[in-house]
Amino acid sequence: MSACRSCGARITWLETAAGKPIPVNEDPDPAGNIVAIGKMAHMLKKGEETDQPRYLSHFVTCPQGNEWRGRG
Repeated sequence: MSACRSCGARITWLETAAGKPIPVNEDPDPAGNIVAIGKMAHMLKKGEETDQPRYLSHFVTCPQGNEWRGRG
């Protein structure tokens, strides 16, 4: 667990298939499109179903998310 340096929210760092870090909100969210498989982020495709907890990228909910996006 980490804290966002902008808003202080609890986040977890995962890794995309491209090997880039992505912050996700620590708490699951049924509207999320990310499933954690170990420390890897699996991005769900439109209509893809899963029984696993879903997470949202923190870039979506952080007030300063657009400023941080693409820095990793």
